[in-house]
Amino acid sequence: MKKKIIIFILFFVGVYALVGCAKISSIARFDYKVLKYEDIEDENITISFRVRSGVVSQALPDLIKAFENQYPNITVDLQTVGGDYSALLKTTIGDINSNNAPDLIIGYPDHFASYFSAGALVNLQQFINDKDVGYTKAELEDFVDVYMPENRDFHPDYPEDYYGLPFNKSTEVLVYNRTFFKELYGDNYVNKIPQTWGELDTLGKEIIQKVKNGDADEIFVESVSGNKTTYLKMSDYLSDNLPAPQFYPFSYDSSDNAFITLVRQFGGKYTERVHIEKGYILFDNEEAKSALAYFQNMARQRVFALAASFNKKYNSDLVETIQVVMTVGSSAGVAYNASGRYEYELGAAPIPYYSEDKKFVIQQGTNIAMLNQNSDAEKLAAWLFIKFMLEPENTAKFAVNTGGYLPVRTSAYETEEYKEFLEDPALDQKLWSEAVKVALSYPERGFTMFVDPAFTGSAEIRDTVGELFTAVIVSNADITKRIQQAYRELKPHVKNN
Repeated sequence: MKKKIIIFILFFVGVYALVGCAKISSIARFDYKVLKYEDIEDENITISFRVRSGVVSQALPDLIKAFENQYPNITVDLQTVGGDYSALLKTTIGDINSNNAPDLIIGYPDHFASYFSAGALVNLQQFINDKDVGYTKAELEDFVDVYMPENRDFHPDYPEDYYGLPFNKSTEVLVYNRTFFKELYGDNYVNKIPQTWGELDTLGKEIIQKVKNGDADEIFVESVSGNKTTYLKMSDYLSDNLPAPQFYPFSYDSSDNAFITLVRQFGGKYTERVHIEKGYILFDNEEAKSALAYFQNMARQRVFALAASFNKKYNSDLVETIQVVMTVGSSAGVAYNASGRYEYELGAAPIPYYSEDKKFVIQQGTNIAMLNQNSDAEKLAAWLFIKFMLEPENTAKFAVNTGGYLPVRTSAYETEEYKEFLEDPALDQKLWSEAVKVALSYPERGFTMFVDPAFTGSAEIRDTVGELFTAVIVSNADITKRIQQAYRELKPHVKNN
């Protein structure tokens, strides 16, 4: 396992280069003074930290309490925003415009590009360099190297300066209903878990037939009354009396990630970054169209779905009701697939790929940044909290408590708590640990983990291609026409426009 971790940490293929120098926000490099803790220890300071509600917010209170014990004059106001990360972005942009921004925010690189363009993102380099409160060279090098580039290249005059630091990182994995597979395929069920999309297509059709035939009608218990046990009759999901089948073997959790990953797996291009405030869309290409056609056909065969195929918002709802037995989603979100209704065991495996030479899997998870509508004292307090949260022991503890997220410091993988999590997890953490080990195994399996360099507007592009993919898969939309519609909606990002 130690070898896998080292390979994972060292492994990354990506391009982060500034290739242009058009208009950039006129934000000062350092518009603050770095204070010492002695300068603020007699002040009572409250800093706000905004995150998305869910597993991240649930894992923070104990760590916040530990920080406040270490710095008793600093209070951390944890603010949570419901919904997805787009909701977090929209809420924060609104607050920046009304001069009510939080001190600290987590988000994706494309979100930070928007904050930078709004003149609200703090350049952290002066804090990092400070001899009293900053990082030594060795400490900075302890951050997992693959997570660092997306926090740089914001200003062309200072391309190496950091405007954020990695906070919680993950990737995508295939989650499958192990109970279902064991019952249908016996002890050799692992050999049935698809490695390629072609294998998934074949297996999916086979599963549909087995479910139709009633082979899965006595696996999942509905109720027990005396000596009588009632089972979920899965064949009812495929009844001819229904207006549409209510079972698909597979569903992709994120339509955004699906489009971006699958286009890349087919050799197509998605976007091109010029600099932080300029980038182009490139997905009107034959490879992208081939990818969309391939998965649209799988959807027509009732093998491939999205949550929207069932008029649902969350894919996990379908896993819980056994309407889906395989799904690709975040390694950090595997716990959402647990059921309170049926008893089953889940397993984790690598995501399928299209061809051996293009085994791409997305690198995701958020970074932490500081926004600048506060005083120097509040900035120092916020910086001290960043440093505390990113200490090796704390990033390891946070990763364990959130499940499939990965520590952001190399030495965190060697802490006793994290080694135990990987090697001998608690019963309720076994799936989390399994998902993390899949993530750590990607490099030696020949996968390339990627992040598309962010620019202002790339968050909007991401949302638009997610809608495009949903229309193609769920509504059987004409692929060429739907791409043309996306290009019209994203006109400012069309090359030579």
